[in-house]
Amino acid sequence: MRNAKLWTRILLGATCALALAAFIPTGRAADEIDQNDPALRRKGKMTQEQLVRIRIAELEGGAIAESLKTPDTVTLVGPPLSDREKVVHIFNRLAFGPRPNDIDDTVKAGGWEKWVKNQMDPDPHKIDDSKLDALVAKKFPILKKTMSELAGEAVTMDAKREKQKEFRTEFRESVLTRATLSNRQFKEVMCEFWRNHFCVDVPDNDETQRAYTVPDYEEKVIRGNVFGKFKMMLFASATHPAMLEYLDNFKSRANNWNENYAREVMELHTLGVDRFYNETDVLELSKILTGWTYDKNYKFEFNSNWHQPGPKNWLGMQIKPGYDGGELALYTLATHRGTADFIAFKLCRYLVNDNPPPSLVSKIAGVFRSSDGDLLRVYSAIINSPEFFQRANYRAKFKTPFEFTTSALRITDATIDDAKPTLDVLNKMGQPVYNSKDPTGYYDQAEAWRDAGVLTSRWDYSWKLLTGRIAGVKPSADFTKSFAGLKDEALIDKMIDTLIGSEVGTRTLDTIRKSAQAGKTEEIMSVLMGSPSFQQQ
Repeated sequence: MRNAKLWTRILLGATCALALAAFIPTGRAADEIDQNDPALRRKGKMTQEQLVRIRIAELEGGAIAESLKTPDTVTLVGPPLSDREKVVHIFNRLAFGPRPNDIDDTVKAGGWEKWVKNQMDPDPHKIDDSKLDALVAKKFPILKKTMSELAGEAVTMDAKREKQKEFRTEFRESVLTRATLSNRQFKEVMCEFWRNHFCVDVPDNDETQRAYTVPDYEEKVIRGNVFGKFKMMLFASATHPAMLEYLDNFKSRANNWNENYAREVMELHTLGVDRFYNETDVLELSKILTGWTYDKNYKFEFNSNWHQPGPKNWLGMQIKPGYDGGELALYTLATHRGTADFIAFKLCRYLVNDNPPPSLVSKIAGVFRSSDGDLLRVYSAIINSPEFFQRANYRAKFKTPFEFTTSALRITDATIDDAKPTLDVLNKMGQPVYNSKDPTGYYDQAEAWRDAGVLTSRWDYSWKLLTGRIAGVKPSADFTKSFAGLKDEALIDKMIDTLIGSEVGTRTLDTIRKSAQAGKTEEIMSVLMGSPSFQQQ
């Protein structure tokens, strides 16, 4: 036991060193790094065995708990944001980061207001995305096929397994590709919010139909309603075969009802956990929604033979039996004051701060209620609020793995020929696309993604991206050439301005100065992209 504890303390020391200098590939402090070390030219990645041993040490020694005591973003105080800082803020919150020159071009074109106005226009032709549309149509044909067409593409069981695997991969690639390359960035950012709010998954097995139904769910439920009314998105989700199967309501019937969807639609989609309802309400809503299923062609249907007869007492009201009772229940939830409060809080947390000002949440909840859940008006109220541009909320959030990888690809103006290797990286980072293990979806708060090795994995991706070791993606030649001929401080200033758009930490600055003196351009960029400064948004 004594030897085991000693080994744990040794590993814990190594883990803490990684946490303190995570953007250095070998885990050494910046002041100790030898720029000529050949290890830097290798993959610089821990083996699986080393990683497991370190994780055990973290749990036994409390390294993760200790790390939670320190903030992972910097709360800035000082004067109001400058016009340029507001544009930086807009691209960090309302986009998956800027592309090269986006900041300067937006400032020159009139500032953030014009950019936001264009982004929030629901007209799909307002912003030219024809290049992406053509790419998506060519590479991801499943997005245009019906659920029945996808299900019917194979006959034998072995063929179905192969087709399902192909569909899952193709669909996930489409999500990452659109998020990275689309010019309609605000729409992509809000799609990410709602696909986590109304979470369904595409599990890597053959026991579900969701390889066939989730692509349609993304198109019709999420993307089709992201600029519409909340109640319409709620109803579209409730009646879609992907959600009906995911939370088991498709098999809920009289005297054998299933409570999963009834519970989650109140807890996760509308009212919030244990707010305004009790266990009896869960039971009664389960009965109200019996018979809500889908047919063999994946069309929603109300099966009256499966419906629980008799009136139901739910949320203090009596619901008559039949399909209309379910519609009334969903409408009641969509327009409930508790739902307005809950959605306002989540949106303010997503767009403003992990701990949003209560006064802002209250104001946005009022807009939600007065606009009948008009999402465009709710978004606009948040963005145009004084709180949105307060310096305390500037670079105050921490990127999720999905946000990090998309922002890294965007800032390098990378082409995406094959998104699967990057999807594999996201799996290792703990955020596989459309495969959350919990119906809550993925959290966007800093605490959900903080661990001792988080910066190591992000540095590793940055280094491989910039040195051509991530198959299928490649930074643009123009991006690399934009730094040609620059040296020392001029090179550093240009890179910080392009990749970060703001100040960086002292430790990061000291490290990149050493790389600049050695003339190692890719190393400077990878350190910046793997640093805490790049993770802030």
